Amino acid sequence: LRLGEWRLRALELFSGIGGFAAAIGDRAEIVMAVDHNEFADRVYRHNFGHPTRRWNVAGVKARQLRALSASLWWMSPPCQPFTVRGQQRDVDDPRCEALLHLLTLIAEVVPQHIGFENVPAFEGSLAHQQLLRTLEGAGYHWQERLLCHSALGVPNKRRRYFLVASQDPMAPWREPPRVDMPLTNYLDLEPDGDLYLDQALIDRFGTALPVCDLADPWPDTFCFTSAYGNSPVYAGSYLRDSVGIRHFSPAEITRLHHFPAGFTLPTDLDRRRAYKLVGNSLPVLSVREILRPILEAS
Repeated sequence: LRLGEWRLRALELFSGIGGFAAAIGDRAEIVMAVDHNEFADRVYRHNFGHPTRRWNVAGVKARQLRALSASLWWMSPPCQPFTVRGQQRDVDDPRCEALLHLLTLIAEVVPQHIGFENVPAFEGSLAHQQLLRTLEGAGYHWQERLLCHSALGVPNKRRRYFLVASQDPMAPWREPPRVDMPLTNYLDLEPDGDLYLDQALIDRFGTALPVCDLADPWPDTFCFTSAYGNSPVYAGSYLRDSVGIRHFSPAEITRLHHFPAGFTLPTDLDRRRAYKLVGNSLPVLSVREILRPILEAS
């Protein structure tokens, strides 16, 4: 498409490392990707040519967003106020401030389309109720659902809450296609030796470690979080191969999230930060499916 032929102009809020950009591909012109995190911005610019801004979303003005003339706003706000591992302070959590501010901007600017992602526990929260009230007051049609990447045939359990809203009626979601690729397709050919766990850690945590075994015909990995590589349990899967039990590499996790083949992390990004970034990233195939009612109507 030439520049003047784009039918969707998208604003990517809380852009992270670019999960929305990877999902939307060439179906929209991304007019701005916004995130306050320096390292997320570096990874995004390393892989995508879209304009970026390191704005604090809680301080963005309506005039700034209106000037971008974006017909689609994508929002993937912080999940910590709602996650079951957190304190679930909901709207009282300071990290919810940016989302609540954006709801006032939606009511003021009224973009044509909205896409939204968060953890399953967001559904039923006070913030969720406020989101739906905002959409109803601004005249939107909307659809919401929980979708797990594993339902698309990806060997990774990453269940998420999604919502799409539009000023226009939308077709309902269809049964999504499946990719059904084995875990081996996502793995590094030669994993780094320092990914393997010390025997002392294995002995200490034992069966509490969520290990998937390559000896199984179709092993599934569990949801990777930003604490992966730091918290030994409840942060994502380990892999047992012919050598031993190891962490998944950041590159393997981005493949499991179905970022495109050319997506890479900067070589000077240390593994601890890489794990935090990829643990916070989006399941690309799920986002693509969720956006389908908007894309097919545009």
